Amino acid sequence: MEVLAGDVGGTKTLLALAEVEPSRGPGTARSIELRESRRYESPQYSGLGAICRAFAQELGGRPLPPQAAFGVAGPVSGGRSHTTNLPWVLDERELASAIGVARVRLVNDFHALALGIAALEPAGLVTLNEGVRDPAGPCAVIGAGTGLGEAITMTGVCGRLEVLATEGGHASFAPRDELEMDILRFLLRRYDHVSWERVVSGEGLVNVAEAIADSTGAPLPPHVAELIAERRDDAPSAVTAAARAGHPICRRAVETFCTLYGAEAGNLALKALATGGVYVAGGIAPKLLPELKDGRFRSAFFAKGRMRPLLELMPVQVVLDEDAALLGAAMLAADEAPILPRTRHTAATIP
Repeated sequence: MEVLAGDVGGTKTLLALAEVEPSRGPGTARSIELRESRRYESPQYSGLGAICRAFAQELGGRPLPPQAAFGVAGPVSGGRSHTTNLPWVLDERELASAIGVARVRLVNDFHALALGIAALEPAGLVTLNEGVRDPAGPCAVIGAGTGLGEAITMTGVCGRLEVLATEGGHASFAPRDELEMDILRFLLRRYDHVSWERVVSGEGLVNVAEAIADSTGAPLPPHVAELIAERRDDAPSAVTAAARAGHPICRRAVETFCTLYGAEAGNLALKALATGGVYVAGGIAPKLLPELKDGRFRSAFFAKGRMRPLLELMPVQVVLDEDAALLGAAMLAADEAPILPRTRHTAATIP
């Protein structure tokens, strides 16, 4: 069957048609083939309905498939979501009516991502810590992009993969040393509440760079400062480029960002007891892969006192494939029971 799958973020929205192979009975697997994938800049549209209509027009005005599912960057309750980093309010029934389909399902974007990760080929993952995976153990998924998403997965009834979507990225940031305390003090002058998302996200990297410049009295590069003032959304890539070019404040900002990322990943791993593995997803990790692999992330991930030996046993991998959330959304749209062999575009085995 053909379904519409979407991955809706604060910066970009990915849509695709997905062909889901019909079930051949208990114990058989379904395959998923993504087709006609398109990317849209989320802030340029009034809502998800407008993006779906643009997608349909690009397909020649053909009707959209009757079943659709979207992973949305924000909490979803009762089929409704007020997106965290966009001024959108989404409702399953209203959206279905607006785009002319029979059924829409909305889930948190990390719910969809967590389902899709298990379908990725090994080439879609890069290992930061080998560890010893417990196939029956819970997994933790964390990902920095426009915001900071977190989710936990575990094997539930009849072997189905169950997902606990969270808003853990909005938990209070906890500094661990003098530099991080300076960062917190700087951000408390700007925000009523300083969450982990304020330091581990695209905006977070910029916040960290500004805070380090403020605490040291050393200036940011003029072109970076200009971008922050005029086109802040473009500033994270400029901070990274300046860091790689050797600018000391930007380099320290990127190093600190990777350390903070590792620290919060370790926090989530402990809360989930993620013996099944930790997956680092989102748009930033692939762009900072060399920095994440230099050991700072892993050192901060392990630095939990008496729990260090436990964390050293947890596998940690970076998710490179941006289609993971689309695969998860496709499974939800097709009412797939998400238990996946580790083969790309292969969906769940039906219990």
